[in-house]
Amino acid sequence: MSLPKPETVRPLSSQFVLLMAIACGLCAGSAYFNQPLIYSIEKSLRISTSQAGLTVVLAQIGYVLGLMLLVPLGDFLNKRKLVVSLMVFAALSQILLSFSTTLSTLYLFTLCATFGAISAQVLIPFASTISPPESSAATVGKLMSGLVMGIILSRTFAGFVSTYWSWEGVYLSSGIITLMFAIVMWKKLPNTEPQTGLTISSIYRSLFVLARNNPHLIRRACAGALGFGILSMVFTSMTFVLGNAPYDFSDFEIGLFGLLGVIGIYSSSWSGKTVGQGKENLVAKLCIFLMLFSCIPLFFAQQNIWVYALGVLMSYFGLTAFHVLNQNLVYRIDLKARSRINAVYMTIYFSGAALGSLGAVYAWEHLGWMGCVALGLGFSIGILLIDRFDFKRMQKA
Repeated sequence: MSLPKPETVRPLSSQFVLLMAIACGLCAGSAYFNQPLIYSIEKSLRISTSQAGLTVVLAQIGYVLGLMLLVPLGDFLNKRKLVVSLMVFAALSQILLSFSTTLSTLYLFTLCATFGAISAQVLIPFASTISPPESSAATVGKLMSGLVMGIILSRTFAGFVSTYWSWEGVYLSSGIITLMFAIVMWKKLPNTEPQTGLTISSIYRSLFVLARNNPHLIRRACAGALGFGILSMVFTSMTFVLGNAPYDFSDFEIGLFGLLGVIGIYSSSWSGKTVGQGKENLVAKLCIFLMLFSCIPLFFAQQNIWVYALGVLMSYFGLTAFHVLNQNLVYRIDLKARSRINAVYMTIYFSGAALGSLGAVYAWEHLGWMGCVALGLGFSIGILLIDRFDFKRMQKA
């Protein structure tokens, strides 16, 4: 499909944007089911806490592999077929995951399910491309709100189903729902044709060219990765904090606590609108402030749940708004290569999530909660240094 010229692009209907937002939430949310289920998986399969916790890391790794290998093809393949195929693959993998009885099948189908759960990362750059320039940032913000809502509700859904049914039921029901929704997406999504003059090999080669020629893209991706690392640390360790004394929460109660992330819906929308007004520096400063100083209330997580909740709110608002800012900044690099740009950005971005999850599991096991907080503080300082350096370069350009 040849990309439309800016002056011929029609505004997207609110119904169509809502449909894509729901799709983003459904697909992305499935990668986060296992976060409140660590102890249930541990007891069911009779494995250690660290072995069960590794599923959270593998979920992020599977997502990163999907981003690296599949998202770039959004500039080459029929987007409707790509999105629906990925949804079907993810759905079948979740159903098979629900029948896992060994550690090897648990790990294998966790990787497969999240490998196919990257449909949102094809939809978001596609939506920004077919939106008028004046509403592109707002559209990205709305789709990110849907994605965030899916992630939030996924934890609550997983906790509820696990508490009143089983952890296996979480993946079985989600797989069936995803299959049903894939049919809806096939009927509703517009058909597209691939861009001419592209081959699969040229697509993958261009990823390295984009990365080499656009240091701004790499800096934004690294800053975003550290931010996602903070949030991944918070939500991976949330099960450890709330599942033990003094709280001793059930899976469902942990999932309900995760609803605090609903603030991300507002922050995504706010960030999209504010960036659209040309206030990128304001958004960046506020986000970094929130992520950096969230470490203070998080420090007291095991003493006061309300202070802990404040730290979670600060980190979630900061990260989701920061992510929308970064996506809008990197999408401006090349209109015709947004899927590939998104692939480079999101691969690095989710690598940060895997690092944050792995760091949280290790820190909790060896250093306790204080180790997790120290990890978050280190990531925050890294974001501050990268962001200030990048904005100085942008101002000179």
